[in-house]
Amino acid sequence: MEADQNALSRLYCPPCFSYQWKCLTMQSIAARIASELTVRPEQVAATVALLDEGASVPFIARYRKEVTGSLDDTQLRYLEERLRYLRELEDRRSAVLSSIAEQGKLSPELERDIRDADTKTRLEDLYLPYKPKRRTKGQIAIEAGLEPLADALFDDPTLDSEQQAATFVDADKGVADVKAALDGAKYILMERFAENASLLERLRSALREDGRVASRVVAGRRQVFRLLRIRRAAEKGAFAPRAGDFTWSQRRCVEHCSGAG
Repeated sequence: MEADQNALSRLYCPPCFSYQWKCLTMQSIAARIASELTVRPEQVAATVALLDEGASVPFIARYRKEVTGSLDDTQLRYLEERLRYLRELEDRRSAVLSSIAEQGKLSPELERDIRDADTKTRLEDLYLPYKPKRRTKGQIAIEAGLEPLADALFDDPTLDSEQQAATFVDADKGVADVKAALDGAKYILMERFAENASLLERLRSALREDGRVASRVVAGRRQVFRLLRIRRAAEKGAFAPRAGDFTWSQRRCVEHCSGAG
């Protein structure tokens, strides 16, 4: 076992890499892919070495079975894709950590969440509030002193919004009237919601589980639609489905697109 670990260390930690964290990261990538494929880490390590040397998947599948432990073409393609994805994820993770640290905003909790992020989407959601961006309407509203108004309305929706906003009207700060104050509070909250990683993940999950894609024929065009379907089906020698409206679940759309690919 110790010999196997040493082999992995030599593979992923050549002398040019001076940082121990990089060694551990690359070993964890190998271990993760091995777990997903239900194979030994040494098989993954050997395959990664071949890929890094420029060998193609078909070549490895046919001529290097003794090196990879007889991984088949499907396993090798999955390994290649996941290796690319996870390496890109780790490079991006490093860049995100460096960027937030340079801003002086990297708390232990945030660093833990970033290191635990297992997808690019999750990582980008966490980085979104700290990503350099152009001056937004929300930022302008904060500069105008409207953040306390946004906090108050969010914390207690029963408050009289116009009465609360009236106390923040200040022409010198660009808040001309009650409407401008409420618009500013709205922009602050909109950006806050859009940059909340946990909320974004919940919304994506809800869409995956309960989302629907609906199609409706434009009024007055149903007959034209039907004729076009019949014509296209006839050209392909296939049966023409009945023209009409339909609704698909998000899950079915994903399965359909995956099958078509």
